[in-house]
This record gives sequence, C-alpha cells and structure tokens, in this order.
Amino acid sequence: MSEVRAVYEAVWGATLDPASFYRKVTGTDGFVEPTGEVRRGRGRPAALFWAGSASSLNPPITR
Repeated sequence: MSEVRAVYEAVWGATLDPASFYRKVTGTDGFVEPTGEVRRGRGRPAALFWAGSASSLNPPITR
C-alpha cells in the first residue's frame, strides 16, 4: 500500500496521511483485493494487495 501511496504523492506533489489513504483505498469495494500474503521487513509485516476490478475511488481522494 505504501508503494501505491508513493505514486499518488509523486503525481500530486503532496504528502498524504498513510492511515487515511489506507482506510480510503481498502474501504472502496473492488479497488484493491488482499492476496492473503505479507511482506516481512522491519516492524509489522505489510499486507499485500492486488488491483481490483474498480477503476476509481468513490468519493475520490482529495488533496
């Protein structure tokens, strides 16, 4: 999810709140689907997601 947020931040040139971004993206049905796998690194393991069938967030993320 941090990689998706980084793309939004790079395109918009603005910093987004990680918790709000995660809640918005995972709360929109069909935008992302969990893979059931995690990426391990430092700290808590990160859940991995696939792109879902939805092509937009409703309501959209605002800057």
